[in-house]
Amino acid sequence: MVVALKTSHVSFLLGVWILVFAALTPSQAAEWIEGAPIGQARAFGAAAAQGDTVYVAGGAGLEKPAADFAAYDTIGDIWRPLPTMPIGRQGFGMATAIDGGVYVSGGYAGEDFDLPSAELWRYDMANAVWVRMSDMPAGRVRHGMASVDGKLYVVGGEGPNASRVFVYDTFQDQWADLGADLPTLRKDLGVVAVNGSIYALGGRTGSGVTAQVHRLDVAAKRWTRAAAIPAPRADAAFGVVGAKIHVAGGRSNDPMRTFAEHYVLNTPTGSWQALDPLPFPRLGAASAGAGTLFVVIGGSGGAGVFSLFTTTDEVNIYESQ
Repeated sequence: MVVALKTSHVSFLLGVWILVFAALTPSQAAEWIEGAPIGQARAFGAAAAQGDTVYVAGGAGLEKPAADFAAYDTIGDIWRPLPTMPIGRQGFGMATAIDGGVYVSGGYAGEDFDLPSAELWRYDMANAVWVRMSDMPAGRVRHGMASVDGKLYVVGGEGPNASRVFVYDTFQDQWADLGADLPTLRKDLGVVAVNGSIYALGGRTGSGVTAQVHRLDVAAKRWTRAAAIPAPRADAAFGVVGAKIHVAGGRSNDPMRTFAEHYVLNTPTGSWQALDPLPFPRLGAASAGAGTLFVVIGGSGGAGVFSLFTTTDEVNIYESQ
């Protein structure tokens, strides 16, 4: 027996199947979109976010580090130039804090590439001025810095006793030694804060590039091992969106090459996931998480001596699902 279906019945059944298929099909993964370029190609600068605004400073220059400082409005996709840093820097730490300041620590300052700087500078967002604060206990370069509850944590890098973690009280203008050294000393690493903890990710050790990840419980002053990055990375882009840490790009050491891969660590579960890669491989990009966005700014497509000649001003943005 042949059963004839009316057109209305066919349309109804087709609609039901579409709804069922949509419910069973995973949502489309987010993609990288291009933001307004920063206007000056750069690498080895730094970035930090406050709300929907990303602050970007410094970077390598052909003759000396750049002193540029600018704010990127992620909502309006607009760059706003700000008062330049007192002196150009590269390989420095940068973080925002609850006192309304943008802080810059250490790095190579000016044309002096022999001595890591110990300086700490604060940009006052309200008054648009740079103010020099108390120096770190020792010079530090190629390190990371993150903020938790009004305190800045300087982790890793190069300098005297570089395994020590320096802690700065933004309200007292005082430095202290945490008393809990980074378990594996490395430079060119990622340092971020997630829900009151500090994470140190990847970087370059004395024996090469590592995938190690360590988590610092700031209240207990204790480091523990966390799930390693799926691949060793140094000079990568890092950013926190919610409770997730994004890692994109970076380089290996042997062979020396740059990457575009993009991974995210779900900190509550401790699991890594591979996401859409950057549009092109690069290292030394400034980066930050702002709201639901992971923003990657500039960077260099080449490694080693080629890094200064392959910089970009491109801005790429990934919105977390």
